[in-house]
Amino acid sequence: SESLEAMRRLCIPDIVERQSEIGAINPATWWSVEGHFFAKHAIESALWDIEARARGVSLSQLLGGTREQIRPGVVIGLADTIDEVLNECVLRLNEGYQRLKIKIEPGRDSEVLRAVRACVGDDVVLQADANGAYGSVDIDALSRLSEFNLQFIEQPFAADDVQSHIQLSRVGAIAVCMDESICSSADLEHMVSVGACSIVNVKPSRVGGIGEARVMHDIAHARGIDAWVGGMLETGIGRASCLALASLPGFTLTPDLSASKRYFARDITEPFVLHEGVIRVPTQPGIGVVPREDVLCDASTVIETVYEQ
Repeated sequence: SESLEAMRRLCIPDIVERQSEIGAINPATWWSVEGHFFAKHAIESALWDIEARARGVSLSQLLGGTREQIRPGVVIGLADTIDEVLNECVLRLNEGYQRLKIKIEPGRDSEVLRAVRACVGDDVVLQADANGAYGSVDIDALSRLSEFNLQFIEQPFAADDVQSHIQLSRVGAIAVCMDESICSSADLEHMVSVGACSIVNVKPSRVGGIGEARVMHDIAHARGIDAWVGGMLETGIGRASCLALASLPGFTLTPDLSASKRYFARDITEPFVLHEGVIRVPTQPGIGVVPREDVLCDASTVIETVYEQ
C-alpha cells in the first residue's frame, strides 16, 4: 500500500536521523517528509508506545486520560433496502451499542432515518453521516432532518465546501460535525472561528498522529467544542491507542471505536470486547496490547525489518 511504502522509503529513514521529545513530533512541521499522514501516525504511535513503556505507565496515563472505560457507538452503513438497515440497527443494539450513526446520501436519508427512529425509539442516540454527499442546494432539506432528533449530522458537504457548512450551522436546526474538512489543529481553529461546525471528529490517522490529535483535543476542550475520536478500521494495535486517546476528558461524545468482532474474525491482538455497553481502556504500560503469538507465527504473516542499528 501507499502508506507502507511511505514508511519504508521516506518516514523511517527520516525519523532515525532525528531526536525529539515525543510530544514535539508535529505531522506538518517536524518531519522533512510532506503528507503521508497515515504512515506518520503508525510510526508515531509506536514511539508513544515506547515512551509510555519506558515510563512504566499506560498511554492513557501519559496522555492525561481520565476514563477507565469507553462507551462506543457503531456505524450503520448504506444498504440496498431499509429493512437491511433496520436489521443491523437491531443487531447492534442487542450487542450493547447505545448510539447508532446512520450513513445517508441524497435519496436515502429522511425515509431511512424516519424508519430507524420508529424502530429504535426515542431513547437511542442517533447521528447521521453524509460523507460529503450533499451540496448547498440541500441545506433546507438537511435542516428538516432535525425532526428525527439527531445528535448531529457529520460532514454533510465536501471537505472544501466550508461556506455550506457555515450556512447550515447558521440555520441552527441541526448540529454540524466536521470530519474530512479538519485535518490539523489549524483547520480546527479556523472552522470554529468561522462558525462552520460545533462538533469535531478527530481521527489520529487522518491528522497525522496522536500528538496532533491531543492538540486538537485541547483546543476543542478550551473552546467548549464537543469532540470525539473516530477510527479508520484499525486492528487491535491501532484500536488500543485510539481508546487511550478517547479517555481524555475533552472527548465528550461517543467515539466510533467498536469491538474487534465488528470488523475482524481474528484480530492481531487479543480482541477488544464490548461488555455491558463498554470497552475497557488498556491499563498496561504503553498501548497495553501486543500481537498474538499465533498471528506472528502464522504462515501468512510477514515480518520485515526496515531499519536496524
